[in-house]
Amino acid sequence: MSFLKKLNERYATKAMNNEVIPQEKIDNILEAIRLAPTSSGLQPFEVFVITNKELKAQIREIAWNQSPVTDCSHLLVFAAWDNYTVDRINYMFDLTNEIRGFKNEGWENYRQLLLASYPKRDAMQK
Repeated sequence: MSFLKKLNERYATKAMNNEVIPQEKIDNILEAIRLAPTSSGLQPFEVFVITNKELKAQIREIAWNQSPVTDCSHLLVFAAWDNYTVDRINYMFDLTNEIRGFKNEGWENYRQLLLASYPKRDAMQK
């Protein structure tokens, strides 16, 4: 099946069936999120996996009382950065270097380029 056909068959879940999603599937989803391309490769967000029923109930109250928030086994919450900071940029570059096991000169030059421009921006600036 082609990729575009698969995209056309996707849908938004309207109701949960109380099935507990296996951790392996959750791990695969989180890895796909980690590998997804983002602006400047910085992954400017954090993903929280919520399984605690009480916490999901609190979230439901501020999520327009949508039942899938509490009916799912795992709630994924994306928290976007409010701004690019020196610490956040360095963390992502250091993490990438650690994962790759080496430092690339071009990558380090790119880090310096981002450090010279992003932290100076106002949080509202695109």
